[in-house]
This record gives sequence, C-alpha cells and structure tokens, in this order.
Amino acid sequence: MENKKEKGRTKEIPEKKKKELAKIIELMKKNSTIMVVSIQNISSPQFQKIKRSLKEQAAIKVVKKTFMLRAIEEVKKTKKNIEELNKWFERGFAIIFSDADPFKLASILAENKSPAKARAGQIAPQNIAIEAGLTDLPAGPIISELSKLKIKAGIEAGKIKIKESSVLIKEGEKINEDAAFILAKLDITPFSIGLEPLAVYDSKQDKIYVKIKIDKEGMIKNIKIISLEAFNLALNINYLTKETISFLIIKANQEANIILNLTNAK
Repeated sequence: MENKKEKGRTKEIPEKKKKELAKIIELMKKNSTIMVVSIQNISSPQFQKIKRSLKEQAAIKVVKKTFMLRAIEEVKKTKKNIEELNKWFERGFAIIFSDADPFKLASILAENKSPAKARAGQIAPQNIAIEAGLTDLPAGPIISELSKLKIKAGIEAGKIKIKESSVLIKEGEKINEDAAFILAKLDITPFSIGLEPLAVYDSKQDKIYVKIKIDKEGMIKNIKIISLEAFNLALNINYLTKETISFLIIKANQEANIILNLTNAK
C-alpha cells in the first residue's frame, strides 16, 4: 500500500521538532557548561522560581531523551567526551545551559532548595532528632503515638511537651509511616527539594563531573574548625602572625611573671 511505511525507512522529523532540535544544538555549542539535573518530586511553581533565579546566568530546558541524544551526536566532534552525558538522560530530567563554572552553578541550585517533609519509605539523609521542649500540639491521642516511637512526652499547660531529646531515625534508615506522621505533626522538615545535579559537562576542561554536592554550611563549619586548630597550633609553637602576636605577648608576660615570682621566692 502507498500509505504504508517501507520497512526500515527512517521516520521524517516534523519541521517544528527540527527547529526545537536546532535550538538545543545551538545552546550546546555556545555554552561551556551543560548540566543534567533531576526534576523528580519538584513542583511546577518551585521549578519556575528556580528558572527565574537563573535567568541571567543560565537557560533551563526540559528536553526529551531522543532530542539530547541527537544533539550530542551533532556536537560531539567539537565537544570532547560530551557523549558521556548520554547515560544520565533518564526519566524526570532537565538540562541547564550556562557559561558559569559547574561548581558555582551547583552552589546556586543548592541555595534554591526548599525544606520538605518526610514521607514513608524515604531514607534519612542524616540523623533526625526530636528536641526536648514544649510543642504547639494540644494534649490528646497523639501522646500515645509519641510513646509508640519511644519519645518521652507529657502535658504542660494543655500542650504536649517533649521531655527528653532523642534521635528518632538514624542516618541511612528508612522512615516508616508512624515516624513520618510524627515528624509532620512537629513540623520537622529533614529533606530539601530542588534541582539535583546528576552530571555536568565542562567544555573548558573537557570533563564530566558526576553528582556534585555543595554543602556551604558544612564547608564553613569545617573551615572554622581548621582555623581554630591552626591558631592553637601556632600559639603552642610560638609562631608569630598578626593573629597570634597579641596572644603570644600575653603568654610571654604570664610566663615572665611566673619566673619572676619563683626567683623572688628564693
């Protein structure tokens, strides 16, 4: 039959899709950073908010896997190693095109995450604790739910009071329905939702970076600890710097007074 497609014939791409593909190829050619991000569990309003926040630095596109595979086939001659991104085009992803440094881009995405409540079946990203203190929960049957999870609680001024801080779920453990219910009631949000970097291609380095994690708070905390340890070491070995000199003068004065006192005692 005339309408029947010949066996093995390649399906013609509609003009509209050709234009869409051309746009993707153009973005890939003119941007140095191409990042694949997961958009699973993210709401449409949050996605649009992140998109607006990146407007000056990047373009975000929700693209079909077939489009990305075709686009990469077109640009792989000029962008070495870019085909390694192919394995990351799974369900629920978007592509960010930018000239920004990959780690700077990941940092911006980390800042745009929103707190989220726990759901049954999720794995705890860190220890989830219940802190001691008065809650906003009115006295009622929920106290038995707390008891079921071995959370020590009582009633004070008509409200539920947690008597003792405790870790409800340890890092890496699965959250059950009872725990998820209590966490929601106590308004504890142990998760964060946003665009999660899966893989990023940096054409300036011809490299692929996988699952970049940016933890600014943790990094700042570590820097403070390292700085304090370095400061203490400098004091102990009497190493002169603009940060230690005033403390070393005080230390020298104290030691001189001790020696003077010992001399006078004799």
